[in-house]
Amino acid sequence: MKVLFVVRDLEAEHPGIMLLSSILKKANHSADIVEANYNKIIRKLRKDNFPILAFSSVSTFIRDYLNLNHKIKERFNVLSFFGGPHPTYFPEVINEPGVDGVCIGEGDFALLDLVNNLAVGKPITGISNWWIKQDGEIFYNSPRPLVEDLDSLPFADRTLFPCFDIVTMVTTRGCFYSCSFCLQKSPFRYRSVENVIEELKKIKTDKYARFVVFRDSIFNLFPEWLKKFSEKYRKEVGLPFWCNVRADLITPEVTRYLKEAGCFSVSLGLETANDYLRNEVLKKGISRDQITCAVDTIKKYKIRLVINNMIGIPFGSLKDDLDTLKLNIQYRPDYGRAYMTTIFKNTDLCNFVIKDYKVLQRPYKYACLDSYAFIPTARKIKNLYKLFSIVVEFPFLFPILQFLIKLPLRWIYALFYYTWLGYCQYYRIWAGSSLGSKKYTKGLKQYFKLLQRYFRNI
Repeated sequence: MKVLFVVRDLEAEHPGIMLLSSILKKANHSADIVEANYNKIIRKLRKDNFPILAFSSVSTFIRDYLNLNHKIKERFNVLSFFGGPHPTYFPEVINEPGVDGVCIGEGDFALLDLVNNLAVGKPITGISNWWIKQDGEIFYNSPRPLVEDLDSLPFADRTLFPCFDIVTMVTTRGCFYSCSFCLQKSPFRYRSVENVIEELKKIKTDKYARFVVFRDSIFNLFPEWLKKFSEKYRKEVGLPFWCNVRADLITPEVTRYLKEAGCFSVSLGLETANDYLRNEVLKKGISRDQITCAVDTIKKYKIRLVINNMIGIPFGSLKDDLDTLKLNIQYRPDYGRAYMTTIFKNTDLCNFVIKDYKVLQRPYKYACLDSYAFIPTARKIKNLYKLFSIVVEFPFLFPILQFLIKLPLRWIYALFYYTWLGYCQYYRIWAGSSLGSKKYTKGLKQYFKLLQRYFRNI
């Protein structure tokens, strides 16, 4: 049985999809990928006649995937199944036209069971983890137990994506923490050091690699695991890498393990300079002093630092966002990145603000809402989002920033944003890997497409 995974971004490896492909191929099925582009999907379906389309989506992209799937189903008799974070937390997407099934929870063996049944003509309406729609009727199945032993899973199928010199790895699932803006609430599990090193050694044998990106939400949770990892990674892998760290877990000991392993850069979540917003609204549970101490420690060990920030936070103000920018200037990271706050339905953040913002009381059609949708200073916030990292690097612009964010120059600011992001990814974060260059080029292409569409419509 052949499965075609529809992927929004082919410029990076997708560990979840690669794992699913590996499981399918071990069971004598086949899998391939295609960019989430209507014409490219049509050409692929005409050429290879895939009976199954598989979409893995987060909430911010679900609208695009649903529209794309609807257009494809008008021309091709394929089965379309949706998995990933959005269907897991919002399985009601099964009611959308053209959706034949949604996977709730981990799809490792749920997809395999589905494909096995389809291959031999068995019913698919009773498979755990799946909500299936047939002839207008929806069959609701309960989730199966989570995979406890991550070492029991096969290694990711890295033949699926183009051969980049950057390798994407995931060593954990779930999260210990309960940030109010995040949907991830599953129990925390992690792979053994031996299992992670074995896969990386295989990658080094099979393909050219010069940099590793660990996509775990927090990489510095367990000092003992990290110590063992540091010793083995340095000796048996020896590639520079990037990872996410949590400020209150950063100690000189932990940072030394990272440095000795070959850590080139880390990302640390500041979110906001306002302690009330960070800890009472976002529920981060991290103090300003802990962040300052973490920044100083990371710099002491000469590890490149990316600071992640959220702007447009509910109950905050433009002044709070500017204070966050000033704190970034004080810390002097290698890249200070801002994200627009996205409010997901059913999160603690959504429940916290729903009484105060009437716009949140209307139905969430796609389960997420950008904060600037109900902020009076929306244009200023959007412009600040694009200029944030540039002003962190060039603080002499800060005195005129209040003037700059008032101007209707979003297209120019977007060009600045993509240019600086690409430069920092290529030279500062990912050690000159080709993927940084590819993402930089793709970002500029997206910018010029948006610009062309804008001028076409005016």
